[in-house]
Amino acid sequence: MVKRVKHVLRSTDRTQANGTVHIKKRQLAIYARVSTKDQGQEIENQLHPLRAWADLQNRIDVLEYTDHASGGNLDRPGWSQLTADWRAGLIDTVAVLRLDRAFRSVVDMHNVLSELDSRNIRFAVTTTPIDTGTPHGRLLIGLLAHVAEFERDLISIRVKEGIARAKRQGKKIGRKRLKLSTYRAREIVNKHQGDYAAAAVELGVSISTVKRRVKNLPS
Repeated sequence: MVKRVKHVLRSTDRTQANGTVHIKKRQLAIYARVSTKDQGQEIENQLHPLRAWADLQNRIDVLEYTDHASGGNLDRPGWSQLTADWRAGLIDTVAVLRLDRAFRSVVDMHNVLSELDSRNIRFAVTTTPIDTGTPHGRLLIGLLAHVAEFERDLISIRVKEGIARAKRQGKKIGRKRLKLSTYRAREIVNKHQGDYAAAAVELGVSISTVKRRVKNLPS
């Protein structure tokens, strides 16, 4: 859903040129999502506590972004608009009620949090201690990253065991690999002015994959 200003901004936070309003002060963004499978769930059930949290931060400059979509990937209208706005320098804080409202993928989570960190944008999950604006929150995110890496290693071991078993049984395995050419990777990296995290989010791959493709590009 298209963003909307929840609270009226102070006149001192705005400038006007040719009748167009420009917001000078970076704003707090709250994001809410309900899945298409979540029958009976209301987006307001998330927005209400998020607004209350914003009030506790003494913020009157709040933007709201919402989606009625699956969390399987980041290709959602509300999230895409939020991403465009923080890349435009309009956002200084992103808040969600629960982590799974923003991400369902570990790769997506790390790519986005890396990008936000590089842009000095705070990320907060209001129902947990996860908050990059606090030392404890940054520590927790670091610990979660290690736990996620450990979990991915376990999954990798299980996958390899499953592949070996399938090969022994003579089964054809695997899926079509994502085709990402070195030139495509360089094109998107240049589009984001060398920001590998932003390029990885757009391409739907890891940051290391983008760097590896770009490195392979002949000089």
